[in-house]
Formats: sequence, C-alpha cells, structure tokens
Amino acid sequence: MFPSKVPRVFVLASAVLLFLVTYTTLHLYHRVPPSYPTADSRIVPVQDAVAIEKQQDSGHRVGTEAATVNTLDPGSPVSPLKPAIEDGGSDQRPPIKTGGSTNAGSQPAEHLLPLPDPKHCRGELEFLVRSSVELELTERVRYIRRYIQPIFSNSVDRDDVANVTEPLIRDEVEVDLYDCGDVSLPQSMPIKLHVPRPHPKEDFSHLIFGVATNYDRLKDSIGPFTHWISGTGANLVAVVIDAKEKSHKQMKLLQHDFDVAGINATLVKPINDRFTTSQNHFAVLVNMLENSNPDTQWYGLLDDDTFFPTLKPLSDGLATLNHNVDAYVGALSEDFQAVRGFGFMAFGGAGAFLSAPLANKLGTQAFKCIDEAIGREGDTILRDCVYANSKAKLTILPGLYQQDITADVSGFFEAGLRPLTLHHWKSWYREPVEKMAKAAKFCGDCFLQRWRFGTDTVFSNGFSIATYKDGVESVNLQLMEGTWGHADSNDFDFSLGPLRAPYSADQKKSYKLRDAEFADNGDLKQLYVRTGDSSAGEYDQVVELVWQKH
Repeated sequence: MFPSKVPRVFVLASAVLLFLVTYTTLHLYHRVPPSYPTADSRIVPVQDAVAIEKQQDSGHRVGTEAATVNTLDPGSPVSPLKPAIEDGGSDQRPPIKTGGSTNAGSQPAEHLLPLPDPKHCRGELEFLVRSSVELELTERVRYIRRYIQPIFSNSVDRDDVANVTEPLIRDEVEVDLYDCGDVSLPQSMPIKLHVPRPHPKEDFSHLIFGVATNYDRLKDSIGPFTHWISGTGANLVAVVIDAKEKSHKQMKLLQHDFDVAGINATLVKPINDRFTTSQNHFAVLVNMLENSNPDTQWYGLLDDDTFFPTLKPLSDGLATLNHNVDAYVGALSEDFQAVRGFGFMAFGGAGAFLSAPLANKLGTQAFKCIDEAIGREGDTILRDCVYANSKAKLTILPGLYQQDITADVSGFFEAGLRPLTLHHWKSWYREPVEKMAKAAKFCGDCFLQRWRFGTDTVFSNGFSIATYKDGVESVNLQLMEGTWGHADSNDFDFSLGPLRAPYSADQKKSYKLRDAEFADNGDLKQLYVRTGDSSAGEYDQVVELVWQKH
C-alpha cells in the first residue's frame, strides 16, 4: 500500500508548488511600474519586495530611500536633491535598507526604489512629480489642480480679504507618482483674483548692502541673495571672516559664483584679523564706503539671513525719508524681552539703514567705536556709534521684521502683512522664503495677500491654504494667530498683537507652500502640501495653483 501512494504525493506537492510560484510572482510584481522591465537593475530583488510593499501600503514616501538612485541614471530629468545646508548635513541620503543581516560587523544589503519619473505622467503633472523627490511625498498623493487668472489693477485694496464664493479645495484625484500617464484631471474655469500690478523694473543702484559671515555660509546664501538683488543695480559688500583660511582659487571661485548670479558683489577680508564676527558686522561699513559711489543714498547693514521679498517696497519706504540728513533707520525686535535686554536700536536681522551723510560720519570713527564699545553685538556697536557721533535717533520703518519668533510661524505669515524684510527663516524657524516670495515677482504686493474661499478656507498667497472646521466666520482675521513659542506671554502685543489663540490640528488644516517655479510661458506654479499621517496610512495632499501670466 505504501509504495503505491508515493507518486500521488509528489503530484500533489508539485501542483501546490506551481500554484505558489505563480501566485507569488504575480503578487510581488504587480506594483512594478509598467515602463520598467523586471530585469531593470533599479527594481528590487523578489526576496525584498514584501518589505517594500509593506512600506508602500503604509504611505511610503519617495525621496528618502531613493535619493542616491540618480547616480544610477544620469539621464534622468529628475533634479538631484538639494543638500541640507543649514543643518550641516550631507547632500546624499542613505538608501532604504530592506533586507540582509544587521548583526554587528556585517554589511546589510541595500536595495533602492526607482525615482518617480515625469515622463511616465501627463505633462501637467511634471512639476508635481519632479518636486515629489525633494519634498519626500508619499508615492500616492491626493491632488488638486486649480488655475488662477489674475486681474491686475492699481486700485486693489491689498489689505482687504476678498470673498470668493466657490470652494478652492475640490475635485481631488488620487495620483500614483510612479504611473500617472492615464490620470484624468477635472476641468474647471480659472479663478479670477484681483491683485496689484507687478512691480516695474527699476534701478536700485542708490542702495548698498553689507554683510559679514564665513565662507560656507556666504556660498550657501547666493541663492537667497539672487532672488532679491540680482540684476537690480544694488551693490553688496561681504566680509568673508575666514578668508585668510581660504586659497586664492577658492575666493576667486566664490566671486565667480556671485558674478554668474548677476549680483554686484565685492568680497573682502576683515580689515582687522582680531575683529570678531559681531565686530565685523559693524566694520563692514568701512568697506561699503570704499565701494560706494556719489549716487549711493542708503547703506544697509544686514545679517546673512536677512531676506527681501523684493527691493521695490524697501526703496519706496526709504524714499519717504530724507537721505541728505543724518538718518538711522530700522526696526525693533517683536519680542519685548529682547528690546528690554538689548535696548532701543535697529535690530540687525531686520536690517539697519544709514543715510549717506551719517554713514560717512561713522566710517571715520569706526575703529574708535569698536574699541570703546560696551556691547559686543554689531547692532549695539552701531547704535552706540550713531548716538556718540550724531543727533540722529532711531526711525522705525514699518515692514522691517526681526522675526524673533520660533517654530510654527504660520500666524505671522497668515496675517496679511506686507514684510519688507524676513529673518531667521533657516534657523529659528524653517520656511522656503525664496519659493514663497516668487509671488512677489509675479504680482508685486500680492505676496501674502489673502482671500476667503467658500465658507471654510483662507488662502494666504505664497504661504498656505487653511481650512477651518467651524468656518471662516468663526475666525477674527483682523488679529494675528499666536502660533509660535511663548506667543501667549504678552511680550509680542506691542508689536504684533493683540493676538488670538492658536487653533488645534483638528480645528484647522493647513496646506503649506513647499515649492514654486516659473514656467517657460511665465506662469507661476505653486505647490501647497498637507502631510498625511503615515502611521494611519494617509497619503499626502497637494494643491497645485497655476497663476496664468497671459
């Protein structure tokens, strides 16, 4: 009896094995992008596909594990990831580790997913797909695309929060960033919004700016500087405090980078090797005077992270003052504790501006002012030097912001302000101000202009789209929301307040601007992102607004 059953057992086992192989193959490869053959070296091995699939099903994000794949595919149109400059991190992120031993002394096997490739998607989704790597979006996103038709006018009440009856958040579709060639995007009429006219092109050669910082920070600042000073005619003088540690070739290359960016920059060494960075923040005035011209009206002393959305409003504000007399112009910190501690002065992050006559007076006394200074900070040295050598007192210019606020600064940016300067945007808080301020290049003062949409949404151009659970009518838009650290201390009431209490996450949902660029036809594309809860398997939500140039 026993021998006769052996063949049947083998037949049954063979059938089961064949079924398992077939099922496993179909199941494991059903997520492989159809445009990639299974033999492609970028596809993970079968034994690791289960781990990858679990990550995908839980809303796995692109970018983190795929950052180094670009080195495998030099022809990919996807731009490389930008380095984490402010954190001092590397521009190469570790690939995902999906298998292999993790015992001490052994090297785990590393397997990479392919990067999302715009050529696998509709042309309208190209910006979304290309940006998804740097933004580390989930591999599937809930996506909304709306077109805005700007109506340019000189009579727009910039501070009015106009009502738009139709909702902004609608017609959402799910997009697979790895395979979106057949995505059907709902069609809708462009939204008409009244906005100020773009700033006319002007020459700002009457302005000169000075900073003091180290070589690396200055190099990293070329991008932000390019946004506001490139091609404007204004001049920049930068003291490279560690210049003596750099070779002639390095300094020449850095100068070349500024030249290529279209920035009229002069890079100089400290006039005294013993000066601290703070002392150089003041001493740069001497170099600025050497590189000015008879038409220079205003000398601006800045921190290297002082940022101007655009120079036109600053120039207009300074033009209301007399540059032919001694004038000391700036802004206090928004935090009364800082004012109490440092005194009544132009805080350096907001920018300190001197008229030409006063700048020349202080230039001749610069070394004496540094030697006799009681305070150690550059802006306190400047203040004391002004008071010791002139009768000028601080003139506060509205719109200059020191931004001594931390962490969640959404209340500041959603208040409808028209900032001349921004500060601390890559240290005390993190916001992509270059991308945010592209709106200022498109429609001037429309940067941070606000609109109500439908019954529950407020759009702050260049920063966020916020929806409120209890509707917009429940929100006092005349008051700034105190979202940052210690906003409830009353120390900000004199400058920004009174403030309203911050909303909890279940009362207010925000889509924050995370990328923006100009298309070849002049359209401005903005991506507003709401990060999904990965622990709950939520996809990220993206609203792309396309401001039509024509």
